[in-house]
Amino acid sequence: MQPLVPEPPDLLALQRHGIEMMAAANRLALGWLRTAAEQQAAVTRRTFEEMSAAARRVAAADAGSAQAEAMVAMLEQARRLGLETAEELAQLMQRVQGEALDLMDRALGAREE
Repeated sequence: MQPLVPEPPDLLALQRHGIEMMAAANRLALGWLRTAAEQQAAVTRRTFEEMSAAARRVAAADAGSAQAEAMVAMLEQARRLGLETAEELAQLMQRVQGEALDLMDRALGAREE
């Protein structure tokens, strides 16, 4: 029959395992945050550059129809960038969820040993 309270070495091993899992989760979360921040900065930079170029084209358009065409092109570009950003974020979230599941599997697998 097993004791209700674990022996000190077992308790220490459980505590060490819990701390190791928390440290691994924190490292993983920090990596996710860093990746998300870098990706957001790149998207923002790209969007700003492309919208600035589109605004210059609109401002340089001579006639009303040319300006209207430039505006439509700018709106289409903004729509495309929005869709690309949403797709990139969905891919990032999918990767993050996979990594979280892997970490949980490792934690549960180590606990059962």
